[in-house]
Amino acid sequence: MMRSHCAASKRSSDLLGGSSFNVTRLDCNMRQLALNYSRSILNVMAQETNMDGITLLGIVHDALQLTSLCHIEKLINTLEENPTVTTTTTSRRHLRRQESNDLEDICRNRACIFVVPSNPSSAPEESRLEDGTMEHPWTSLHRAVDHARSITTSTSSVNTSASIILRKGVHSLQGQTLHLSNIQHRNLTLMAYPEEDVWISGGLSLQNVVWKPEANGIYVANLTNLLLGHTLPKTPSLFTSTRRYYRARYPNADPEIDAVLLEENYDRHQLSLEQKLLKSRFSTWLQGKDVLEWKVPPKGTPPNFTFYDFATHPPPGVPHKNDSTMDGYNWYASGHGGVCSEIWGPEADSYWCSNASQGGWAEVDQECATTGRMQLPVGMTYNQSEDTLSPFQHATLEGGYVFAQHSQSWSMHMFEITHHSASDASMTFAKGGGKQGGRNWCRCDQCTYAGSWCGQHESPPRNDDQRLIGGNWIVENVKEFLDLPGEYFLDREKYLLYVKPNSTADLTDFSLGILTELVDLRNSTNVQIKNLGFRDQAATFLEDPWSAPSGGDWSLRRGGAIFIEGSSHVTIRGCHFFRLDGSAIFLSRRTRYVTIECNHFEWLGENAIATWGETDAYDATSENFPIYTLIQYNIMRELGIYQIQSSALGQNKAALSKVRNNIMFNMPRAAINFNDMVGGGDIVTGNLIFNTCRKSGDHGPINTWDRQAYLTTLKDGQTASFDPQPRIIRHNFIFANYGASQGVDNDDGSSWYHIHHNVFYMADGFKMDYGGHDSVFENNLILSYPYSGNCFGMGTFLRGHGDVLRSNRCILGLGQGSIETNGSNSFELVATDPPNVGRFYGACDDSHLIMSSNEYYTPDGVVNIGCNGNSFHTMKEMQEKFGLEIDSKGGKIPEDTLILEWASKLVH
Repeated sequence: MMRSHCAASKRSSDLLGGSSFNVTRLDCNMRQLALNYSRSILNVMAQETNMDGITLLGIVHDALQLTSLCHIEKLINTLEENPTVTTTTTSRRHLRRQESNDLEDICRNRACIFVVPSNPSSAPEESRLEDGTMEHPWTSLHRAVDHARSITTSTSSVNTSASIILRKGVHSLQGQTLHLSNIQHRNLTLMAYPEEDVWISGGLSLQNVVWKPEANGIYVANLTNLLLGHTLPKTPSLFTSTRRYYRARYPNADPEIDAVLLEENYDRHQLSLEQKLLKSRFSTWLQGKDVLEWKVPPKGTPPNFTFYDFATHPPPGVPHKNDSTMDGYNWYASGHGGVCSEIWGPEADSYWCSNASQGGWAEVDQECATTGRMQLPVGMTYNQSEDTLSPFQHATLEGGYVFAQHSQSWSMHMFEITHHSASDASMTFAKGGGKQGGRNWCRCDQCTYAGSWCGQHESPPRNDDQRLIGGNWIVENVKEFLDLPGEYFLDREKYLLYVKPNSTADLTDFSLGILTELVDLRNSTNVQIKNLGFRDQAATFLEDPWSAPSGGDWSLRRGGAIFIEGSSHVTIRGCHFFRLDGSAIFLSRRTRYVTIECNHFEWLGENAIATWGETDAYDATSENFPIYTLIQYNIMRELGIYQIQSSALGQNKAALSKVRNNIMFNMPRAAINFNDMVGGGDIVTGNLIFNTCRKSGDHGPINTWDRQAYLTTLKDGQTASFDPQPRIIRHNFIFANYGASQGVDNDDGSSWYHIHHNVFYMADGFKMDYGGHDSVFENNLILSYPYSGNCFGMGTFLRGHGDVLRSNRCILGLGQGSIETNGSNSFELVATDPPNVGRFYGACDDSHLIMSSNEYYTPDGVVNIGCNGNSFHTMKEMQEKFGLEIDSKGGKIPEDTLILEWASKLVH
């Protein structure tokens, strides 16, 4: 994180004051403002559930690094301590009144069914007495659900509503997913007994297995009897009640602790000691240059292509779409079958398998699809003369996994090793490897800059180098690499589990995660899941099926610890999703009125929440996708442990979602990713987002794509149209630190956005430069540290489809301010770029833009705006020559106290 030091220790409730501009004071005050902003959200969570808001506030304090950077002590003993932000009555009324914790109230008008964790040592006669009463509770959740279903489907029962009440402890599902399906027109609640700590586990307890010590602190257990009758997933996971164990890997690293993070905003700032330490962690990964060749799959049959041009030849009865200056965003394109099915499966229908994909580096994917030669490797040859790779020469790699980053670090691709030859240093991968990313890798002749070792960089250059470019990589799940405490290896053939424990106490606390879905909720209504913990989910990165859900860069697997499909009026409330190795909550195809509120998501392998609806190609009028989803008052953090393309919310083919008053931080890419625009109408409001894009750049804390056109009736409720309802992003407090760029990165084709009254800190401003249109950006505060930042960057527009920029305040070059130091400077001090506040890549005399009443502040007060890319004009010229920026003004950076006042008013 950025190194900014405040001279004296302060209480966490104090704001630093001053009368002149000071970049360090501003940074610390912004972080303190963010902490106070989180108080109001956590206060609601604590009041409405049993969550420990004080502890969560301390976690937010640490993530903002208020002690290490600003010397603000963590003296947190109440959520009410001088909060800057208050929760309004209006926002609070959206939360249900807290239910009574009194069992008499809970069970007054419904049947209560009790269940306790199973006890293997119980006598058989005890199970025969089970009837779900308090005195004789079920010891199986599955039997409790059967009991509840018999009540809720009964036509003769007086109480057709049922609550399954779980008593304290860990309830193992014993290798069987819990099916809460086909519960119609009744009311079923799955909940914890009041004030008790209850967990649902997708694992099998290893408490009673026999461990035998081996050399070097390794223990082994034979799981044959335990696993008898169970179907193992591709990748079982191992956990204790407090930590995740990881598959034996090389190089050694704990994926939770030793993640390779970007320094803040690449090289925009001078690196602090902390940032240099982050860079040094690249030693926990192998370098792309150490791969001599990633083997390209053989040429195959091109996929079958689907293509519609709505601007020139729409199908009969389908309206025209001609609102983007980039023709490809007036189209619908996809591909299925052929070589694509070899990777993503026979059911996959992918934009990146089409012959008309658009956007950055889309020519790579187009070429792969049209030629039938994909560029996700089927093997590799490594440099056996490289000392760091010598451990491979003496290891059995078959059955191991290669984790390799995409050429441009967008995603993580996983490959199962089926053959290894030590003599020629080669590996062969299983079919379907790399499916966890939606796009192909680049070759050296396509993205030369991405591979510093490519022949094109040699002297003289070797321009015919067509090798694939892969990023950093590791190998895991190899027995010979089991040498670090916290690692394990499972021999699937012999059912032998080898571990090197951090403590021998862990040997009685292990759980082997074997379920990829813990709860399956289909075709049901009126279901509540409350105050439960979910843990011990198996890893899903090698499971089927993965594919690209729509025109964004993602690949996704349709699954999660709680999987919801074809259901409505479902509430997940007050739950704790802890160290799951896949996604936590997944909304699939048609869902309605799913509420996800007051939950804590932490240390997840993939996403906190993901959606994936279904359309008939471009036709989404059947509305077979999630609508009216409410996501509020959640804390979502430490996500994407395995997959870089992971978010707090990954929305794919869904509409009319409300995402409000959540806290999201510490994740590899965007906190909120909108992969497409199917109908729109989403509202993102009141969220605190920071520490995103920590593993890759070219992205934003909120990231959007809109490359495929979709027909819905959501615009007016009746007429089939390609125009969606606007997607609204308002009143959010967003840090665009680490590899993030804008607060909202409106990427390829993104259109129909209304972004207003947000604070974007350490961020560039409005971006809509690749075929986007019809958006409004107003009343936002943008604070950018580098002098080379920008307040806006826009492409070209058709008449009637231009964007509106008005009443924004944008400050560039905050890093030019005075700096208090403890021997380390944080920000660049000399401007190396001209003071350009923004660029419009079309002609300003025919822009179709509305720009007015904006305020621009720079270190020297100079404000220039670019037209046609690099033709710059003063503010006066923009107003007099082009009629743009009417009533706008520029000036020098104001005092930091005034900047803080502006920010405080917006986030209040």
